[in-house]
Amino acid sequence: MAKPVFTTKSSTIHRVEYNEKEKLMEIEFRSGNVYRYYNVPPRMWKIFQLYIECEGSAGSFFNEYIKNQFTSEKITGSHQPED
Repeated sequence: MAKPVFTTKSSTIHRVEYNEKEKLMEIEFRSGNVYRYYNVPPRMWKIFQLYIECEGSAGSFFNEYIKNQFTSEKITGSHQPED
């Protein structure tokens, strides 16, 4: 996985990691849940990184461009679904 990106302003997302070779994105939510998203294009990762660096809402970006757009699985965490 690439060096993780930690968000400081997001109330929902704590950490995002990406594996460009396998096109895998892992997102750790503040709740402790970690989800893996499959077939995420490198371009999407780069845009997400820029969005976070510019202090945009990581949660809003996630909801609009990642959630329900890519196949995912829960890796660890509680039994509560993410918003």
